[in-house]
Amino acid sequence: MSLHSPFTIFAQMKRAGIGIVIPVYNREKELRRTFESVVAQTYRPLHVVLVDNRSTDGSLALCQRLKGEYERPDFRVTIAEETTQGPSAARNRGLKYVEEEFVSFFDSDDTYAPEAIARYMQAFENNPSADIVGCTVEMVPEHGRPYVAKAVFSNRVEPHLFHCTLGTQRYVARTALVRAVGGWHEDYMRWEDWNLGIRMLLFTDKIVWIKRPPLVNVYLHADSITGYRYAPNAPDILRAVAHAHDDVERSGRPDKRRLHRLLRYKQMVVAGLCRREGSPLGAEIYASTMKECCGDTLLRWFLPLVYRYAACGGRGSAILADLLLH
Repeated sequence: MSLHSPFTIFAQMKRAGIGIVIPVYNREKELRRTFESVVAQTYRPLHVVLVDNRSTDGSLALCQRLKGEYERPDFRVTIAEETTQGPSAARNRGLKYVEEEFVSFFDSDDTYAPEAIARYMQAFENNPSADIVGCTVEMVPEHGRPYVAKAVFSNRVEPHLFHCTLGTQRYVARTALVRAVGGWHEDYMRWEDWNLGIRMLLFTDKIVWIKRPPLVNVYLHADSITGYRYAPNAPDILRAVAHAHDDVERSGRPDKRRLHRLLRYKQMVVAGLCRREGSPLGAEIYASTMKECCGDTLLRWFLPLVYRYAACGGRGSAILADLLLH
């Protein structure tokens, strides 16, 4: 898929508006708060797709109750079930039910600001060629004060490789775009939004950013999808990086070599962070990454420095990587 690959953006869309896909797994305690933040949106019509992902608590029953309480002609609620475990499988299941022109993927323990969807839709109306509208988010820790998460407002692949500019909660996209790039990869549980973002940015650069105010509250807690250590999730992360290499190779972009180099940089950062956490995976990932770049003199000089720097807790090396890895 090249950046300018043509596709009919309105193809197969049956109705205007937005579908909001929410995967649900054992969220009986948090789901009502999330759902009521959708109900509170100033924009209509809305279509909410709740996808129960084999919950073992009362989540599915709660989904049914919420549908009964809140469904209206301008507020449709679809309930689906997905037996394959994982949020990506649930999101793909929900995507099948989205007939609207735009789609948002939302987590079942976070909340929208009341004006969020209205601002997204206004941005699409003001920028009719846009394929994605992104925003900033506010992080709400269990202890301490909320803070606005760092955001990089870019339509380029490189900043997303470094910072995951298109994290799950940070954007609304055209439904046809998400389908055109293949939806969510289902064989890993971490960095799946990072990988989807890469595929979308390889496909399009038509992005509009709503820089202020934050439109989403992301709640950080022990059971949240957001926030995790690297070493326990390294196999999933490495699968995501491997898929990204494949996506770049198929893209037809003239800067493929540079993007492959930046992906190896990202992999080496993960190796350093695993070492910082005391995991032997750090050394294993380091060795395999160095083997992959055996013919690249610049990488063989630069990546060991990245490894040591990340292992010591250093930050900001992405700026140097962007400058060096041409």
